Amino acid sequence: MSPRGYRRIVETYEQVTARADRKGRCPGCGRVVRRSRTVMNTVSPFNKNPDGTVRTPAEVQAKVAAEAAAWDPEPEHFRHGRC
Repeated sequence: MSPRGYRRIVETYEQVTARADRKGRCPGCGRVVRRSRTVMNTVSPFNKNPDGTVRTPAEVQAKVAAEAAAWDPEPEHFRHGRC
């Protein structure tokens, strides 16, 4: 119990992830550099479509996959620490 006698309610929601990997050349030395990004979202009653309906797990997966596919890092992001 918390200090004032209230109970804390914790809900965990299913998490949906998608990983995006990109390769590019370092602008300093020309070596091939890999970058990755993980896009995450949850299936919850707060994750809604623009019309106000709750997203289904398939809709959440499609949105996360689309965000991962659309990720396009700028050339400067491929610069590594040695340059």
